[in-house]
Amino acid sequence: MLVIGLGEIGYNNAEYMTSCGLAVDGYDISEKAVSRALEAGIIRNRASSFSDYDYYVICISTHNPNDMFVPYQEGILEIAARIVEVGKQGALIGIDSTISKGTTKAVLDIVRHRLHVVHVPHRYYKYEKDVHGVNQTRVMGGLEKCCIDKGREFYGDALGITLHPVSSAEVAELTKIVENSHRYVEIAFAEELKMFCDKSGIDFGELRNAINTKWNVKVLEAKEGIGGHCLPKDSQMFLNLSADMIQTSIIDAAKKVDLEYRHHITQKVPQPLIPGR
Repeated sequence: MLVIGLGEIGYNNAEYMTSCGLAVDGYDISEKAVSRALEAGIIRNRASSFSDYDYYVICISTHNPNDMFVPYQEGILEIAARIVEVGKQGALIGIDSTISKGTTKAVLDIVRHRLHVVHVPHRYYKYEKDVHGVNQTRVMGGLEKCCIDKGREFYGDALGITLHPVSSAEVAELTKIVENSHRYVEIAFAEELKMFCDKSGIDFGELRNAINTKWNVKVLEAKEGIGGHCLPKDSQMFLNLSADMIQTSIIDAAKKVDLEYRHHITQKVPQPLIPGR
């Protein structure tokens, strides 16, 4: 099999697949990423061609190379165009990268269904990879039954991943985007509450702990702003999809809160006003 993209997700995919006893090659436009995987022994070879593989697992980043907060899907389509030229008929393309609605169909159209295509959005938490690693429960969606069957054979049987099949590729595509959008909003609310507390003379940690004693509430911590590229990029994907359908967006407001919070934590927090002074 060939893992395409050897960043964090691709690296850990390759590591897990190799630990399952599978023959894994790797490809990345970054020579440093390929060398790291080779030196760690998690891939056998650096792929010089996309030919003669039974399984292709796409793990490339889907943010704009010039702006990590902006979605960018063209790389996925370019890879599909390369695979269709040399890929085995009946091989499987598994898209683990986060993609927007309609991308799975676009890939299937490009390969003209000579290969099977499924979308299995990655879920991975590096600090708890024993329980939240590559082999945690994953959503899987595709457009054709034969694609789903092939995906189940690879991800379920060969990799031992518990799968949650959904009725369409679009549901699978939206799953990851919505998961990260929801997380973005949760963090932004914590940031809003922290700003309120700082300006009101209230201990945010004490208030948060008190609130979280309720069984169905969990206010998150407020740290350095919503970092990384996944949450900002994926929430922007959802905003882009819903722009013509919904006039007012909580996500849009959350992005403004995060921007204000980033400014807030770089400034000296003003002391609360004292009546009569």
